[in-house]
Amino acid sequence: MISVMKNTYTLFRRNKELIYLITIQPVMIFLLMSFLLPYKSTHDIVVAKECDSEAAAMVLENLQALEGISVREIDAEKITEKLIGGNAELAVLISDSENIERPLVELISIEDSEVEDAVELCVNESLRAYRSGDTGAGAEVSVNAALKKWISISNSLAFMIFKTLTAGNLLGALIIEERRNRMKDRIMLSGVKKSSYLLGMALVYLAFMMIGSVSYYLVGLVLNFDFGMRNSLGFLLMLFISNVLSVSIYVFFAAFLKKEDALGFVGTFILMPMSLFSGVLFPFRYMPQAMQRIGSCFPQRWIAYGIEKMQQSGAISSGLKEALMVLVVSVVLFVIGMCYEGKTNKSKRRASVGLS
Repeated sequence: MISVMKNTYTLFRRNKELIYLITIQPVMIFLLMSFLLPYKSTHDIVVAKECDSEAAAMVLENLQALEGISVREIDAEKITEKLIGGNAELAVLISDSENIERPLVELISIEDSEVEDAVELCVNESLRAYRSGDTGAGAEVSVNAALKKWISISNSLAFMIFKTLTAGNLLGALIIEERRNRMKDRIMLSGVKKSSYLLGMALVYLAFMMIGSVSYYLVGLVLNFDFGMRNSLGFLLMLFISNVLSVSIYVFFAAFLKKEDALGFVGTFILMPMSLFSGVLFPFRYMPQAMQRIGSCFPQRWIAYGIEKMQQSGAISSGLKEALMVLVVSVVLFVIGMCYEGKTNKSKRRASVGLS
């Protein structure tokens, strides 16, 4: 296997275009899409006041002062419309009450909002400050200072997963080409096992893919991208696992296909629909339940869900279940591709013997 790895490495080193396509180009695409894809750095909430008390005005003023939150004042009857239409993730309804110092404040949402606790704290602190008589500048509600992030990777995450999975196309093309020009047969005659042959090529290709992933990750750290998690190494881990899955997918399909051009079918008619159901174009939580059930069966969704769980809990261990599921599928695909590649090789040898 070592000799196969050396030969594959030499091939890549001599062909600078291959190295560019495997490592540099994906990084450039990911960075470009991170900048071009629409993203938002604030959370939209709406506030409806049914009273004009000083307490209600203080609540609104302090909500508007919160960083990372965009506040719009609307009429109470439009709350449902704004929430269902996706124009706001949280609504604050301030109503009249018998106690003018404490109006009725209700938080309304149609799904979990990560800023709900902060908004509730702000409302409670505003009312407390008003009751204590501190209605001036000292009534501002403060939060712990945090390092301000720039671009969120969540907006381009689904696209990134899709492009990572299709990055193994060149490996599949290389396997098919060496089989077609009988290079593989010559390697096998030298005593190299079929498992060592495929594993050696896959490991070298995987190493170059991981270099690209590490490069994107490091650029994200330098540019202060928002990975959405306490330990951003979890994001890099899931990228590595995506690389492993990509290699296994194309080893699998290369064993059954006879021409390199046919690999385009894999990305267009197999991986793309799977990615669509996994939320590559539309947010997964907004998709119909039937599509969500289908998408939940695909590895792309497991990878994205694993990252989402890490972002929510802050612990890498929370996404290990999904990571293990993807690795199991990768091993199964690789083993099937390796076994079928061996059968193809044996059948060609038998045909050659019959002709002689």
